[in-house]
Amino acid sequence: MNKPGRSKGAVAKNWLRLSNLTLSLLMTGSFSIVAAQAHAETSSERLSSLLATTPAGGWVQASTNFFSDAWPTGADAVQAPSHEFPGSIVRAWSSFAWDSGRGDLMLWGGGHANYAGNEMYVWDGATGEWGRGSLASRLDANGFVVDSAAPQSAHTYDNNIYLPVNDMFLTFGGAAAPGGGAFRETDGTNVSNAGPFLWDPTKADPNKVGGTTGSGWNATNVAQGGNMWIDREVQTPAHVNGTTAYTTEDGKDVVYLTADTGASGFPPLYRYTLGDVRNGGQDTWEKIGVSWNTVGYQGAATIDTTHNLYIRTANPNPSYMSDLAIWDLDNANVANPNQNTDIGVNLVNADGSDFRMTGNFGIDYDSAHNKIVLWDGNNGGGTVWSASVVTDENGDIGPNTTWTIHEMESSTLEHPQGNFTTGVLGKWKYDATLGAFIALDEISATGDGGWDASVWLYKPAAAIPEPETYALFLAGLGLIGWVARRRRA
Repeated sequence: MNKPGRSKGAVAKNWLRLSNLTLSLLMTGSFSIVAAQAHAETSSERLSSLLATTPAGGWVQASTNFFSDAWPTGADAVQAPSHEFPGSIVRAWSSFAWDSGRGDLMLWGGGHANYAGNEMYVWDGATGEWGRGSLASRLDANGFVVDSAAPQSAHTYDNNIYLPVNDMFLTFGGAAAPGGGAFRETDGTNVSNAGPFLWDPTKADPNKVGGTTGSGWNATNVAQGGNMWIDREVQTPAHVNGTTAYTTEDGKDVVYLTADTGASGFPPLYRYTLGDVRNGGQDTWEKIGVSWNTVGYQGAATIDTTHNLYIRTANPNPSYMSDLAIWDLDNANVANPNQNTDIGVNLVNADGSDFRMTGNFGIDYDSAHNKIVLWDGNNGGGTVWSASVVTDENGDIGPNTTWTIHEMESSTLEHPQGNFTTGVLGKWKYDATLGAFIALDEISATGDGGWDASVWLYKPAAAIPEPETYALFLAGLGLIGWVARRRRA
């Protein structure tokens, strides 16, 4: 795809908008709140207008520049053997957080053996442009961040998420540099666990390092520190292959997640509740369930907010055939989490054949249609799969553990290219206000030395007719076609 053309006037206008946005993010007080609200309205108007002209079941590209346009250059760019390609933030087991308040996308990651930079990237829904939220931190001789005031680069799997109550980005990491395990930090002598980490979007600045002054990758530049990161210092398990999903409970940010120490394939279910971060609020961490009936390694998760179910993709094998692992969050049991076990659900295609689940899918819940929607980016890139959440009259999964899933081909010629190397994972999010999904495409060369990871919107199709009504549906289409032909005649 060719790079969108931009006139000098358009560039100037975009620069002015981005400058105003940066100014508003740096301010505090009521004016900052008003500016943030104005930005959110502009983002909503722009994205909604794109969706208004997109047919149901179709895609529209929302980004207007290349991802590489936002990469650090010169001495601020990360230069280290096999660690100099920021495109790995997208390619290597990654996820983004969707800032539903601003209509922005926050992308952070890299990985212990793919990219050492820990800078933040922010895609602006109001302009459609990629920008940078911070510069990268410098590492010591052992690969640790020099000031321990920001997290190490990490594969993030499905572990990046936005917290609207606190207005913060949250990452649990995954396979963090330098060893490929949990977040760590050092005082120069001792190494200890760290994280999870929060990043404050109100402090975003493309020319400041995320940590303290002087900790930037370019030591001679002594970039000013933005003090953007907060280490919550909660002792959490390993988050390799982790999954997360967000909800609000009693006015607080709550993240449900699976995390698996030892990569057993049977991750427990946890609940992480955050306090009022900016005013000294404390967090709680609780184990509330276990895996027993399904096996889960790499995957993604969502919460069915209608029935309060945690749904994650599973990894079927000859012993455990389920495609989905589901926990009823109403049965969360802190006192005895072993009593809250997972429910396995098998997926079958409309013709009755088995659906093949893999660890490459992203998944999220379409609350408007009571459906889970999956996307793996392959099969041409534009195909998604949709399945209704089937429950009994009490809202429970019940004895029927087989759901029908429908393959939905794109209704538009343009759509993401897909072909993900390590999977979609957390690069697929639903926005209930927009009534649409946000997707991040795989990194690809632009042909002129640049690299792109386009942001796309997907507009869900109307409900799929149930099998018993499908024949009537087709008959109706035939009747409509017959009438149309008679009218043309």
